[in-house]
Amino acid sequence: MYSYEDRIKAVKLYIKYDLSVADTIRELGYPTRNALIKWYKEYKEKGDLHTDYEREPEFSREQ
Repeated sequence: MYSYEDRIKAVKLYIKYDLSVADTIRELGYPTRNALIKWYKEYKEKGDLHTDYEREPEFSREQ
């Protein structure tokens, strides 16, 4: 998982490079193409990226 700072840095660089996935990944060494596009879509829709993660519980309360 990447920190908020890593993700926002990647998105801003992606925008700077005119939405070039290859140039962004080449410079940073991360993320995957799909992750970068997903982060960009979230940034574009909401104006920012989420700062925390919510994981589904591994087991239900009954277990």
